[in-house]
Amino acid sequence: MIEECCLIEENWSRPKIPKTVRHLSFLGEKDLGKVQSLRSLISFWALSFKVSSQNKLRTLGLIDFLLKKKLTESIGCDSLQCMPSGMGHLGCLRKLGMFIVGKEVGHHIGELQRLNYIGGELSIKDLHNVQGLADAQKANLASKTNLHSLSLSWRGDNSSKFSEANSEDVLCALEPHSNMKKLEISGYGGSKFPDWILESRLPNLVEISLQSCVNCEHLHPLGKLKLLKHLQLKRMGTVKCIGREMYGDGDNPFPSLERLTLGEMMNLEEWETHTMGGREIFTCLRELQIEKCPKLVELPIIPSVRYLTIKDCTVTLLSSVVNFTSITSLEIAGFNELAVLPDGLLQNHTCLQKLSIEWMRSLRSLSNQLNNLSSLKSFSIEYCNEVESLPDGVQNLNSLEILRIWGMRKITALPVLPSSLATLQILFCEELTSLSEGLQYLTALKDLELTGCVKINSLPESIRHLNSLQSLRIYGCPGVSCLPNQIRHLTSLSRMNLYGCSNLMSLPEGIRNLEMLRELEITECPNLERRCKKEKGKD
Repeated sequence: MIEECCLIEENWSRPKIPKTVRHLSFLGEKDLGKVQSLRSLISFWALSFKVSSQNKLRTLGLIDFLLKKKLTESIGCDSLQCMPSGMGHLGCLRKLGMFIVGKEVGHHIGELQRLNYIGGELSIKDLHNVQGLADAQKANLASKTNLHSLSLSWRGDNSSKFSEANSEDVLCALEPHSNMKKLEISGYGGSKFPDWILESRLPNLVEISLQSCVNCEHLHPLGKLKLLKHLQLKRMGTVKCIGREMYGDGDNPFPSLERLTLGEMMNLEEWETHTMGGREIFTCLRELQIEKCPKLVELPIIPSVRYLTIKDCTVTLLSSVVNFTSITSLEIAGFNELAVLPDGLLQNHTCLQKLSIEWMRSLRSLSNQLNNLSSLKSFSIEYCNEVESLPDGVQNLNSLEILRIWGMRKITALPVLPSSLATLQILFCEELTSLSEGLQYLTALKDLELTGCVKINSLPESIRHLNSLQSLRIYGCPGVSCLPNQIRHLTSLSRMNLYGCSNLMSLPEGIRNLEMLRELEITECPNLERRCKKEKGKD
């Protein structure tokens, strides 16, 4: 009988590995001896044989891995300098997530030449070690028809003219097969992109990410890519304008684009749409993310956008939010100089369902900003250090289901909250001392979490009204010394987690009434742990 599969556990001192084994998984170091038929290998911790000796290997899984120094010290690891020698002999390999180009023989990019069966995703790193056009051509990427995702990245200084020319030659030679769906280029030092990044050569592209391409002042006509759904541009420091050049000369630029991200575009000044002569642009764009674009002062009006994120940009750019009246989700972060949000910023956003305001260190007030948000279901306010209280208007948000209050250092109490709330999370509000007013009408609340609220000493008696509550979590609240006996009214409570409440002395008698309680977890609560010890503790 042929033994094809073998699992070797750590405590097997001298396992016998069948010569016919094709699929092997083991812990520790093992000598594969005369085994030559492996198709798949999953190894934990170490290898003690040459990878190239297994020339029929199709799948190699390395988990919690420490390679011998001959093979290099780790794989997938940021400090890795090159791949194990002999990778080019694995002609039957089906999956190779990453290839790091080395400088020495046996580690060049040409090792990829015969690996034409690899599929799925491939990341090729350290392309600055490729010697030029002829060297790059040996990778033979165009023959790898099963690859659908490709990441190409350079490391180091690409500012010199030599590096610029070399980068352009290398990228030109790394044209993938037309089946490619996802492409990422990072650290590229050329001043222009090759012609193969066009719809005629890569007709199936649905996602492109261009990052840290420091010399590319002009953007490729990516608008011609008819199936492109996701586009990300980050750290493109010389790009000053998004306009006709990127749109191309088609009738409907970016006809399928759904998500656009612009990040750390430090010199981007202008985003043109008015020069298109009536042509529609971004007709399918639903998600727009803008972060750290300090010179961009205006966003074009794109009616299709539903999810808008603006972080660390100019206040003038933030004011463009007024024009996006059809958005259902808005995230605002940074803007550390703002004490109040621009007037009327949210006055016409009757479709808004999710609002997140984060890391606005000078923000003092949200007065009059929530009044017209009749559709709002989720509201998060996080790390706005100077805000002393939630606005009174929050109680009128009759559709609100989720409220997250994180890192609000000056809030001491909660106002009356809307009865529609299903989830309330209060984290790291160091001055908060009272919950009583906020909880009294929350008859629909299902999930309540308190974390790091060090001045809270007890839950209020008004907790009795939370008859829909299913989950109660109290983490890192050392001031809590007791839970009210009114907890007995929480007839829907099925889970309670108590963690790091060092002064909590006992559980109330009323906990015996909680017939729906299925999970009670007590951790780092020494007094409770003693009382709840099986057969020994008082409780």
